[in-house]
Amino acid sequence: MQRIIGLIFGVTLIAACSEAETESTSSAVETAESTAVVNSVVEGAEEAVAAVAEVAQDAGAREGVWGDIVYGDPNAPIEIIEYASMTCPHCASFSSSIFPKVKEKYIDTGKVKFLFRNLVTNQVDLAASTVARCSNQEVAQKLTKEFFAKQNDWGRSQDPISALAGIARKAGISRTQFDRCLANTEMHKNLVKIGQDGVKEFNVTATPTIIVNGSKLDNYAFETIEKAVDAAL
Repeated sequence: MQRIIGLIFGVTLIAACSEAETESTSSAVETAESTAVVNSVVEGAEEAVAAVAEVAQDAGAREGVWGDIVYGDPNAPIEIIEYASMTCPHCASFSSSIFPKVKEKYIDTGKVKFLFRNLVTNQVDLAASTVARCSNQEVAQKLTKEFFAKQNDWGRSQDPISALAGIARKAGISRTQFDRCLANTEMHKNLVKIGQDGVKEFNVTATPTIIVNGSKLDNYAFETIEKAVDAAL
């Protein structure tokens, strides 16, 4: 397991999120598209997956959430997709300040089905995204929220694996299950493919990116989402 961890984290980190951390939604929106998710990022993730595959056994490969992390009524008339990186500060800001408004106005009222999709941009992101999907939909939602809320803690930790494991343990993921999830190379490949598909289908170039009924929005401000959803209802 130590060798696996070394392979996951022994790669230069590449951020797809906007570079500057801003204090307001409007500033964040202005910079949200500033850093492109280029093909080299996906290729780098694929190389890391291949390296891990050489030393990891595929234990319980089909455990966990392999598709979208789904919020709301699956039959809701409007579909919103978010592409996000677990290490992106603006994605964390979206999770804490914008998503709750979307949830209250549209998801909880049955108007919107919200689909969360990972766009893996670096090796810490790969680890967090994999662990978040260890169990079921409910746990995936909880861990995604917690990982974003505590992003500064584990993201800047000298030992991000232990920091992530501590958060996961509070959500009911034992260290044994955590380690098994972390070594799941099939999930790593699945996560890379989710991001690749987003780039190909929607030309996702930054995180977070919001898609409403198949149309990519210019920014992720709540007012922009609100306008798009209301126009589609």
